[in-house]
Amino acid sequence: MPSLRLLFAFLAAGFICRAVAAETISASGVLTPMQEIEVGSELRGSIVWLADEGAAVRKGEPLVKLRDSIERITVDLRAAQVDAARHALDRYKRDYDAGIALHEKKIIDDEAMRSREYNYLLADSQLAQAVASHKLALEDVALRTVSAPTDCVVVRQLKKIGETLVVSAGVENILRVVHIDSLYFVAYPEAKFAGRIKVGQKAEVQVPLYGKGTISGEVAFVDPGVDASSGSFRVKVLVKNLDHKIPPGLHGLVTFLPGI
Repeated sequence: MPSLRLLFAFLAAGFICRAVAAETISASGVLTPMQEIEVGSELRGSIVWLADEGAAVRKGEPLVKLRDSIERITVDLRAAQVDAARHALDRYKRDYDAGIALHEKKIIDDEAMRSREYNYLLADSQLAQAVASHKLALEDVALRTVSAPTDCVVVRQLKKIGETLVVSAGVENILRVVHIDSLYFVAYPEAKFAGRIKVGQKAEVQVPLYGKGTISGEVAFVDPGVDASSGSFRVKVLVKNLDHKIPPGLHGLVTFLPGI
């Protein structure tokens, strides 16, 4: 009889374990942008153009333009200096090449040859400096335009056209943008499910206000710690949103599918 009771106990424990393992794991949560970024500039200057709120901007496209008239004048000046230095180098190179032949024929002495060589090398150095200065001037102009760090949507203008940036230290923020080609559904399952949800696991998200059935996703992050006050832990489910039709901020319910 004791052995029978022991057998029944083992069977009962097995049934309980299978029941727990088969329990569907669901949790409520909210859709959030994959990235939310405040974009700004380290430079002083007046804002002459801003992307509109709601504008979809591709990576590398302009978000903000600062006044750059002085910088563009500097570019033109540096370009003229490059042209002048290049002409000077051409002249001194011809003089140096001619000097080699004259020096071989003893028409000019060593000192005259060294003078021609010095002038040629100096002109070459001055051209290199002029080219470097022109590149720096072009970079100064480029920095007056703030480009999108990623594909994004502008959600808030923190400054307006005509305002002047007075940067004392660091970056002064101008726009807030979000990357919504993908979204995170941030959910908080109960602590009893800790260890049973894995990165890479498939999931289905239901958002009632979206009204398009379930949205497929994949677990991208599982918080290893449990929040003591709520008795839950944080999970992020990655959801594709390439057409931008799913708005962030909606609440819903996620169901974690068994297996990976």
